[in-house]
Amino acid sequence: MNNFIVTAFISIAILPGLAACSDSNPTPEPVPETAVCLEGAIGQSTRGVIGSGYEKDLEVCFARQEETTVPTEIYGTWSIYEAVRRGGKGNRPIVFAQSQSYPEDGRRIRLHGYYPAKGEAEAVAGMGKVTFIVDGTTDIMSTGILTGSGYAPIQTCTFRHLLTQVRLVCYSDRSEGWGTIKTIEAIDVHTWQTLDLEQETPRLDDISSGDAIKNIPVQDIVNLPVPEVTVGEDLPEPQGYLLLPISPIDGTAKHPLHLRITTTKDGRGTEHETVSEVSFHIEGGFQTGKSHVVTLFFTDKSKIQTTSVSVEAWTDHEQDDMPI
Repeated sequence: MNNFIVTAFISIAILPGLAACSDSNPTPEPVPETAVCLEGAIGQSTRGVIGSGYEKDLEVCFARQEETTVPTEIYGTWSIYEAVRRGGKGNRPIVFAQSQSYPEDGRRIRLHGYYPAKGEAEAVAGMGKVTFIVDGTTDIMSTGILTGSGYAPIQTCTFRHLLTQVRLVCYSDRSEGWGTIKTIEAIDVHTWQTLDLEQETPRLDDISSGDAIKNIPVQDIVNLPVPEVTVGEDLPEPQGYLLLPISPIDGTAKHPLHLRITTTKDGRGTEHETVSEVSFHIEGGFQTGKSHVVTLFFTDKSKIQTTSVSVEAWTDHEQDDMPI
């Protein structure tokens, strides 16, 4: 069956003899909405960096719970419903696989949308938690909690980025001494993160232990010849990226991010696979929904130095929230 949104249209036929309203009841009774019809927006897009494909259909999920009675503000257990944001530019509808309705008696519902909907994401129905496994490439987003009823329907939402982005610029003025960058890894990333569906302002909390704390490879930087930049030349564009949680490695001086870099030469021109480690932090720490551009200088003394760390938007230019 095709996915669809049901919208109720109510026509009121007025008989000629009843066309005039009495002074005792000048305002008609409000008519509640029946179907949940929702449009969304995404915070600053990452598609220019990671090819997320937000202009295509995007599979998301919404957790839902209902008020038990009116108006207690006590809600029942969470249920999980799949949905799709229709592709295309501009405002686009969110279409539920199973059509959603507001309770006819005026009770409120709460929704919390999140992405990704499938794969590593695991929702615990009734527990109000969603667990994600960070792989360094997949964006994780959430709307925060949304509350509405047939008399005050939920109409829009915004999916907020819950990870931070790290982009690397590698260069040297003696690149022949380093050869090729085989890999760069972020060390000891806490890859299990959980989202509390009760949060109005969403964030991820660390639940990692044991094997869930692991090294994550930087994307797009495997077997990269070290770029050579002479004095006065512009630095290259970032060559690799990672999407990371900010808990507990938050990019502060107390909890810096450590990188392990493997090159085919030792920095002095000797053909020997060499592993170097470098760490960096930024004042105030990492920010979710922002890109942190880290410049790595491969010196002529077998050392790799962090020469700068800057904070930028997720895309090349600052922009308002982009509707989906």
